[in-house]
Amino acid sequence: MSAKPTYEELEQRVRELEQNVADHEKAETSLKANQHVLRTAIENLPFDFFAIDGNGRYFLQNSVCVARWGNLIGLRPREAPLDDGVINTWRVNNRRAFSGEIVRDEVEYSHGGENRCYYNIISPIHDGQRIIGVLGINLDITDQKKMERELQESRQRYQALVETTSDWIWEVDEELIYTYCSPKVMEILGYLPEQVLGKQPFDFMPEGEADRVAGLLRNVIKKREAFAGLENVNRHKAGHDIVLETSGVPVFDEGGKFCGYRGIDRDITKRKRAESNLEKLNAELERRIEERTVVLLETNRQLQAEIDERNLVEDELKVKTKDLEELNSALKVLLKKRDEDKLELEEKIVGNMKELILPYLQKIKDANLGKREKTYLEIVEANLDAIISPFVRYLSSRFIKLTPTEIQVANLIKLGKTSKEIGTLNNLSFKTIEFHRDNIRAKLGIKNKKINLRTHLLSLDYQPSFSTEP
Repeated sequence: MSAKPTYEELEQRVRELEQNVADHEKAETSLKANQHVLRTAIENLPFDFFAIDGNGRYFLQNSVCVARWGNLIGLRPREAPLDDGVINTWRVNNRRAFSGEIVRDEVEYSHGGENRCYYNIISPIHDGQRIIGVLGINLDITDQKKMERELQESRQRYQALVETTSDWIWEVDEELIYTYCSPKVMEILGYLPEQVLGKQPFDFMPEGEADRVAGLLRNVIKKREAFAGLENVNRHKAGHDIVLETSGVPVFDEGGKFCGYRGIDRDITKRKRAESNLEKLNAELERRIEERTVVLLETNRQLQAEIDERNLVEDELKVKTKDLEELNSALKVLLKKRDEDKLELEEKIVGNMKELILPYLQKIKDANLGKREKTYLEIVEANLDAIISPFVRYLSSRFIKLTPTEIQVANLIKLGKTSKEIGTLNNLSFKTIEFHRDNIRAKLGIKNKKINLRTHLLSLDYQPSFSTEP
């Protein structure tokens, strides 16, 4: 039989029990505090948080999850008042988690009249070797996916712009080494993009040009400034020079560190060649203007001399005009005598024509001639009549500006010939005859008047043989 504990031993045991009770109460208090912290943390998560027990029933939901899917505590997923597509996805993912898999998937749910994307994580809850439930979260990544799509579309638009623009787009690092080069460099310099990457812009310039451009860019790069319209010469792969217009802006990372430059090169070779040609043309034009100015000044001097000389001549002419007026009076007397002599000569010509030519023409006319020859004979006969006719004398004196061809056409019109017939007889086109007809009407003063040209010409037969009108 064991000995009874002493008072001291009992007292020691009491103290140990009291300490155990205090430690238990402290642990319980700490556990409650930790539970409160955990519950507060779960409640303040900005995404869905849920837990399902071993029987497949929800036993934990944070406020975000309740607001989005409703209160599911005590329910199984298939009992939730949700879309069948959502429930089926949940059940499949939960089975995977209860089998020990940590499920990580992007899913799209149709809920509340809209489709939204979520990143779904479901993990099994282990108790030793047993799985007694699952924990899960749903991160709403709809806006993120939208931004990704927009970013991808923006990149595609940027890439399309880069590949279709006529300019060469490039990027260089802080050492001015190409890190990106658009395909347009092949068209401009003859190099593939991969043949340019890893090199500096100066590697494609003639030696002297490289030094010049490096000097221009030194302070710009040091100050991390943008630059534009920098003209520089590059050597094409085929060996000829290409003039580029370069513009660039500095690139910095999120921390503000300088990363290099991004910019474009534009081929302005043709423009520079045109500018050079224009400068040469301007210089040539200025030279010619100077030469022409000298010539004009000399011409002006000569004209002034001529004016002075003409003024002297005019003075002399005034003197001679008086003498001519007196001479004119004498000439009028002589002209009157000449007209009388001319009338006598015409009468002799008419008599000779009738006695010496017209009889023979009649004999030819009576001969066996073809139609064309007869037409020519009629024209000859008509023209001979015209020579002695007051019509021709009146026409020749009053309208002296008629050309021989116009007189011939007028005579045929008077005989009743059409423009087509006149053209055939004279080997001229219809338009040419019409042109002569217009000229005749203009010179006779009946253009744009409703007067028949043949009738007017016939009326001239009755005009006097000589006219004193100017």
